[in-house]
Amino acid sequence: MTSTATSRLAVSLPVVVDFHGTLTRGVTQDLDLHSLSFWSDCHTPVGTSISVLFYFSRNVAYLPLTGQVTAVTQDLDEAGPKFRIDISLACLGSTEMHVLESAFQELEIYLRNLGTPDGAPSAATRAKPITSNPRSILSLFITDNPFRLAYRLQADTNSQPVGLTSLSQSSMERNAACLQTPSSPQTIPIRFSSNLLWQSAALLAQNFRDLIIRFLPGPLARLFVTPITFAFISHPRTLSDVQRKYPFAFFLPSRLVQWWVRRQWPLVASYITGLTSTNGKPVTGAMLISPLTTEQMLRNPRLARQRVLETVQLAEKMGATIAGLGAFTSIVTRDGRDLEGKVHLGLTTGNPHSAAIAVQNVLHAAALTNLSLPHATAAIVGGAGSVGSACAKMLARLVARVLIIDIKQDMLQQVIAQLENQPAVVEGAMNLDRVPEADIVIAATNNPHILLTAKHLKPGAIVIDAAQPKNVSEEVPRRRADVVVIESAVVQTPGVDVHFDLDLAPGEALGCLSETMILTAIGWQGHYSLGKADPSHAAQIIAAGRALGFHLAPFRNSTGYVTDEHLLRVAQTRMA
Repeated sequence: MTSTATSRLAVSLPVVVDFHGTLTRGVTQDLDLHSLSFWSDCHTPVGTSISVLFYFSRNVAYLPLTGQVTAVTQDLDEAGPKFRIDISLACLGSTEMHVLESAFQELEIYLRNLGTPDGAPSAATRAKPITSNPRSILSLFITDNPFRLAYRLQADTNSQPVGLTSLSQSSMERNAACLQTPSSPQTIPIRFSSNLLWQSAALLAQNFRDLIIRFLPGPLARLFVTPITFAFISHPRTLSDVQRKYPFAFFLPSRLVQWWVRRQWPLVASYITGLTSTNGKPVTGAMLISPLTTEQMLRNPRLARQRVLETVQLAEKMGATIAGLGAFTSIVTRDGRDLEGKVHLGLTTGNPHSAAIAVQNVLHAAALTNLSLPHATAAIVGGAGSVGSACAKMLARLVARVLIIDIKQDMLQQVIAQLENQPAVVEGAMNLDRVPEADIVIAATNNPHILLTAKHLKPGAIVIDAAQPKNVSEEVPRRRADVVVIESAVVQTPGVDVHFDLDLAPGEALGCLSETMILTAIGWQGHYSLGKADPSHAAQIIAAGRALGFHLAPFRNSTGYVTDEHLLRVAQTRMA
């Protein structure tokens, strides 16, 4: 080969594919500096704009390129349809050109070394480029996701790896502005005042109204409230959350607040505005509160189910055609199945979107820290549950090994059996002892307590906390600068305002809420996701959300937004 820049390399490298939210594996056919082709069981139309990221064994932290699909060829075999996707890459900058030329030259040497006289290259020969050569390509990530995370990993002239990016100056400025937004509202001490008295009186009047409309016919009830198209059912995580709706609760003894919320009827927390359906019609929703705290729901699940049912019936009275079950309202109703036949509107748990967002966070965090998924180990804590099992099923197609951790042995074995034909090696465990083996950790249990601490995590680990309440200790981001913790299931929903303090920035929503909004916008009728989350629903809801402009929110955890410097530090830790 005389010039890497003009010749094509016929080499089989693993590819992770994200087309329309569907995740799968593929393998390259050939590649050069101007184009590449690969085989996969998923395809996207000719002309689609795509992003390509190369993962390297060392030195390079982030190399995103853009391109366009130029041809799609289908091949039918016994295993099902396969698609050859041909991509033309956009012109490279000088730095990207230099890095890829170097990597391609090393790949060429690798291919020549495979051609040993006896025709049987040793395992050591095959492994050499990906363990010792500094810029060998490990794998590729290819996606048609129109949104690219606006992180910029700066080049570090004093240390490796080098971070590369092709983001425009305007996108960097937008990102800088975004990162200056607090990850959650600052806590302001509540002061007793005449304004607080008037506000409390108004809130108590609304509370009484919400009681009355439960006993009125739907058309009459809607004369006293704003009619809605969708509802999101939430609940206070702890007694302190009661203050978000009723500030005067700050001055009440906790025992009195506990007695109050146990006897409280469902109520309207806020109205959700700014959502537009696909036909251009504005739609209004409401966040409704089922009043029991997480602890109270665990102590009295029968009462919790009754309160959730009453809250959904309130949504029906207000005109909702679909309701999303948030946090423990889904868990205490067996992922909504206990409500079937008792209500007339459609129900969804939000679990497919929550699982999809968790895995999307993995994909993008891996891209920004140079973690090659086909060579990675993922641990799913709570992997036999609804969100956890969906995460496991999606990641088992992408990674080398999946550890499913759950205390429910029967359900654990069921999930392992369902994954026996996936590319990944799947193993089970009933405790946290094996978490330190994982490059990726997803916490998705229905346990309301902290499970993962700093001692559980491998250096360079990507940790996704997809549980509500959280399963990852707040000490981890403070004590472990060598790992990245991401509080998952947060979505940017441009133009939508929830009008309620959810510890999120403006224009953001939780994944379970955004699933309800997406289904409303596309006109979904009936139930969507009851029972365990289905990965096909996850792909469908991600694709529909992208069409509406919904996308991942910037990474954040208990310390605030995750910075590009932190991501680069994690990449350096892993490649040291």
